[in-house]
Amino acid sequence: MQKNQAAEERNRSVFINISVVVVFVSLMLGFILYFEQGRPNLKLITLQTMADSFSSSVNNAHWQWQGEGRPAIVILSTFAPRLDDQLTLVETDKHPVFMSDAGWPKAESTAKGCEQIWNMVLNMPLEIEGFRVIAEFYDGVKLSGSNLDSRCRYRLSTGPYFEYKVFTGEVLRVQG
Repeated sequence: MQKNQAAEERNRSVFINISVVVVFVSLMLGFILYFEQGRPNLKLITLQTMADSFSSSVNNAHWQWQGEGRPAIVILSTFAPRLDDQLTLVETDKHPVFMSDAGWPKAESTAKGCEQIWNMVLNMPLEIEGFRVIAEFYDGVKLSGSNLDSRCRYRLSTGPYFEYKVFTGEVLRVQG
């Protein structure tokens, strides 16, 4: 009889220990999932910022193209505040941008052309936070039957992307 009681006591102890471990692991998984969902998606935020910079540079090039009498090439300048005087801007860089007849940055209608547009407009490598940005070209005629829908898509290997419509200069918001 005592052996049965001892065995039952051991079984009850093992069951309680297993129950405690299961509850502990479940709580830990719950906390991990909760905090993981609350963390901002840095890739998405960085790509949104890059899309905003891209859009701003495209529009700057367009208005400069208008102001200079619609040349085939405009020279975009980059400015930054002077270190000793934050109110004074200093030119830090100049780079050429080839323009279409409609006044938007252009290149050949290929993925390589989309890479060239990125380089002209942003003047930086096709990279965000150490991740390679993939440039893809989508032919508007194949998409919708209209050449005006041709676009460059800039995306990370997975997840978010933004698009630039090459014939209208429109930058489409980040999708993720």
